[in-house]
Amino acid sequence: MTLADARDYIDSLGLAEHVYMGKMPDKKEKSIGVYNSKHQHAYKIAIGGSAMESYGMKYVTLLIHWNKSPGETEKAATALFGAVTKAREVTVNNAKIKFIQPLYDIQDVGTDDAGIFEMVIEAAVIYEKGESNESK
Repeated sequence: MTLADARDYIDSLGLAEHVYMGKMPDKKEKSIGVYNSKHQHAYKIAIGGSAMESYGMKYVTLLIHWNKSPGETEKAATALFGAVTKAREVTVNNAKIKFIQPLYDIQDVGTDDAGIFEMVIEAAVIYEKGESNESK
């Protein structure tokens, strides 16, 4: 599972006009940025080693960069939160997402320098490991 897989899944939801990965270059309104999480998470491995693992976890940060309306921004963030929590057994780019687990509620991070409201969702993407996903 790569960040590109997570970005492509979020884009497939059709909730935003623009979905970026790693960087939001022109900061267009009604955008979602998908980033590798900068939070620290405990390393976990199955008893018997990684060959025994049936799933992996990819930690991501979803930045909802919406518009100058706090209400519309919250509505967009809530729609994204609902959509990702409903994800089950989704295949994207030959990677199977088992489910997506938000780590906490939607976080309001205020506005950027242009006055665009932003909210953040931190989540773990739980994905299936196997022969087709070994390089992911």
